[in-house]
Amino acid sequence: MWRPKAAVGWAVVGACAAVLSAAVAALSAQPAAQQTRWAAVAVSPSKLDYGGTHALLSQTDAESGALQECQLQTGAKDCKIVVSGSGECMALATTPATSVAKHYGVGQDPTRQGAAAGALAECTNEGGINCIAVLALCSSDDPRWASPLPLPPGGKAGSVDPALVGLWKLDVGSGIWVWQISANGTYQFHSEALDGTAPNAGTFTASNGKYTLHATSTSWDDQGTYMMQGSAAVSMTGKLGTGTWVRIASDPNP
Repeated sequence: MWRPKAAVGWAVVGACAAVLSAAVAALSAQPAAQQTRWAAVAVSPSKLDYGGTHALLSQTDAESGALQECQLQTGAKDCKIVVSGSGECMALATTPATSVAKHYGVGQDPTRQGAAAGALAECTNEGGINCIAVLALCSSDDPRWASPLPLPPGGKAGSVDPALVGLWKLDVGSGIWVWQISANGTYQFHSEALDGTAPNAGTFTASNGKYTLHATSTSWDDQGTYMMQGSAAVSMTGKLGTGTWVRIASDPNP
């Protein structure tokens, strides 16, 4: 299920590099206790393009960065800020891109999971069918990479080899990719490398050396084989190659 940077199909156009670089420099220059970090989410009601920023030092920078990222996806002209704030988490849920009727929902909460749940509920209440969480970011998230998504609903308990349950990392040169596999048959992936790879989440099954993966937050399906290397590593071979993932923790929610 892994892929080299040149073949990243999970990635959406990366977050605004100039804004992010300025934020990292500013963060380095100020004591952490004096920093108020902001996050913002923008969406295009007509296309459901979206953009999000986090860990920026002003509301203006956070909102302008979110708008720019939204507009960069396909050139949508109606991107607007739907939520921004500091000291909290916020999420955006939308109907799938293939849906004829476009609906979205926004959530805010002290936790990432709570914000995503609120966004999903609002999207559904607005008439959306099969709404999915596409952004779930917190103002305090590390500015160097995209915010992770919470584990999604929809898995099947008992569908995952217990040896694979936990938190895994893959070295990709500029950092690591992190893969969280839950016993309830769901997964979450995010990058902690400077490679622009977008986070995604979905359902996962694995048994007898074979696995299947279905992303619910983007268009991606994979299947392949796996081989445990003791309890601390696993070699995964999917349609995009082979990689060895190293265990970070046995608890999928450390």
